[in-house]
Amino acid sequence: MTTNNGNPPPIKPYLINAVLDYCRSTGTTPYVMVAVDDACSVPREFVRDGRIIFDLTDEAVNRLEITDDWLTFQARFGETNDIFDVEVPLNRIICVTPLEYQQFALQFEVTPTPSRAQEATPDAEAPKPSVGRRPMRVK
Repeated sequence: MTTNNGNPPPIKPYLINAVLDYCRSTGTTPYVMVAVDDACSVPREFVRDGRIIFDLTDEAVNRLEITDDWLTFQARFGETNDIFDVEVPLNRIICVTPLEYQQFALQFEVTPTPSRAQEATPDAEAPKPSVGRRPMRVK
């Protein structure tokens, strides 16, 4: 299976899901560490040294979804248990690990997040020249 541009689909979401499945099967706790940037929607008061760690157990999160580009879920944070919609680009995930067996941690390269404006304007949507008119020359 390949994507439209001929590249294979990203493997990272599959690896993250594999760790989550392993944790469900073994009764261990899946943790994910994120390098927070402006593209991350996380409760900022829990960010330490530019990082945040989430418990992704079924009891801790709601509406967990992992796409080719994003990890999203709802969770309660703080003493008031306020619900927060967490959105993290997959390129910002540092590692995913069963808490009890950290020797099995999968570590990933963290890369800069492209701005959403760059993602929204692929080459196919570039303005096209008018048909039947010559381009204007500036002297």
